[in-house]
Amino acid sequence: MIVKQPKSAAGPVRNSNGAGLTLVEVMIAIVILTVMALGSAAFLYHSRVGIFYQGNKRVALEAANSRLEEIRASQYDNVKPTGSDYNTHYLSRQDGEWELTDNDPGETKNISGRTLPIVTRVRYMDIDGEPDSYDYIRITVSMGYRAGIDNTVTLETFCFP
Repeated sequence: MIVKQPKSAAGPVRNSNGAGLTLVEVMIAIVILTVMALGSAAFLYHSRVGIFYQGNKRVALEAANSRLEEIRASQYDNVKPTGSDYNTHYLSRQDGEWELTDNDPGETKNISGRTLPIVTRVRYMDIDGEPDSYDYIRITVSMGYRAGIDNTVTLETFCFP
């Protein structure tokens, strides 16, 4: 004998043990899942952007470090300022030779198909205060890693005669 349950106008039709979902419960579950999916998508997007920029920053650090290693491998007389002052001078690589100037030469480096600025500053430093002796030079290399935005990495070293 088949017994049919009467349809209720007050609520959902449920089986004999009372299990079942209303349309409101289904809609609330969909809203909760949608909010979770959107939050996860935003998290993943920002994580990828952060990884991309950190990768660019790491490449810029390696390029700046490479420049410092080139300078350290050069003879002191090739990279020291020729003037007798404590002004900042700029150092750039032209045809395999170091060139010192008083103004930023606007040197760039091509990295992964992008042209990024690199600035190398050289300055005499004097520890003992004697006007006729320079004790060391301070070399600062700044490398941009995001075109159009002032994001740079800066490394510094000291060279002694």
